[in-house]
Amino acid sequence: MDYKIIATILTDMQQPTEGLDAAIALADRMNAHLDIYVVTISHTETHNYYLGGEAVTMVEETKAAMEERDKLEAWVKRRMTGELVLWSMQAATVQGPAMTDYLARKLRFSDLVVLPRPYQDNPETATLVEACLFAAERPVLMIPKGCKAPDMGGHILMGWNDGAEALAAARAAMPLLEQAEVTDICIIDPPQHSAERSDPGGAMAQYLMRHGTKSEVAVLAKTEPHVGNILLRRAREVGAQMIVSGAYGHSRLREAVFGGATRSLLEMADRPILMSR
Repeated sequence: MDYKIIATILTDMQQPTEGLDAAIALADRMNAHLDIYVVTISHTETHNYYLGGEAVTMVEETKAAMEERDKLEAWVKRRMTGELVLWSMQAATVQGPAMTDYLARKLRFSDLVVLPRPYQDNPETATLVEACLFAAERPVLMIPKGCKAPDMGGHILMGWNDGAEALAAARAAMPLLEQAEVTDICIIDPPQHSAERSDPGGAMAQYLMRHGTKSEVAVLAKTEPHVGNILLRRAREVGAQMIVSGAYGHSRLREAVFGGATRSLLEMADRPILMSR
């Protein structure tokens, strides 16, 4: 099983390039088509200007965003020169509130979206990740600074709680799990009266085995307030090159935002992390 359509998004010239680099590497390995979306954003807010000033400011902001888009397009063309992967590029400039709907329409036909890890230098990235996960409903592989796409044959850690989000993440990560040497199914403080109380993680281990993937189950105590800390510590202990986790969030004013566990994991991740919901 491989990803056949991989997408990545660029929003400005200062955005870290790890997401694009990893997307290229994965597309090359899996013989996938790479869709590159260049999306610059005009951040003009309405109702904050004197009469007539709003239109003038909007024109100026939009012009600057379009100029940034043109620079990014030219940079991408130079960057992709000599690359052997099949790729295409779509460029657009949108008003801030329209970005989520734009990405939802474009990315729904992708198998995987690869982005820089949010909460680093680029303030747009967290919004992009939320749009991909909650609006486009696509799995996202996030690459921290200094990291690259996970290699074949490495160790992968999967956070598992028998929930729908965790199962969706496992399914979305299957092309990478099938290439891994071993998958560490990590269960933190399982409830005593759950359906899996006699064999926590057993059903998931069987599921992975039937996909030809070797796995191990680790049941850990919740010794820290944030689940993200425990997953990262375990990943370092076993040398996992990637973490797979469900994405948890809630609606606030009709916009999806990350829940505490997801946000804390993203803020601290020092290795690629794949999330889905």
